[in-house]
Amino acid sequence: MDSGVLPLLITGAIVLLLFSVLRGRGGVRHRPEVIQNLLFDVKLNQVLVETFYEREKPRRFERSNWEINKSKMSFLSDELRETLRLTFGMAEEFNREIKIIKKNKALSHKGLDVTKLAEPLAKCREGLEGWLMEALGTTEVPPRYPSLTGLLFGGDR
Repeated sequence: MDSGVLPLLITGAIVLLLFSVLRGRGGVRHRPEVIQNLLFDVKLNQVLVETFYEREKPRRFERSNWEINKSKMSFLSDELRETLRLTFGMAEEFNREIKIIKKNKALSHKGLDVTKLAEPLAKCREGLEGWLMEALGTTEVPPRYPSLTGLLFGGDR
């Protein structure tokens, strides 16, 4: 090997390594995906509320995307954050009651008034879809494709 090629290769490797480590992860560009994930939970919970009394066995309300993303909501309005917090809190309360009902087979889920969730879920959906419309002009987040550095260094999509 040429004595001038080795330092060039090392410099190039260091630059690529620094670029992959120092580039921003998450942040602003992930906001639409966070919103879309929360919106998925809200839509699913709306369907669960609508079909709750038709089911033989109650199904718990979805909260996983809320649990994952609740600390990343600072870019939303205070009102929407509070509505989301209260709504998913109500869903957790219903989940606790559903768990008790499932353990005690003598109890029926028909006695739960899950219709209380309908209005807060509608407000959450309206707020989240409104944020997507304002930020993207659509309620669907366009797919993102991997970049070259993402493919090479295992970065985000």
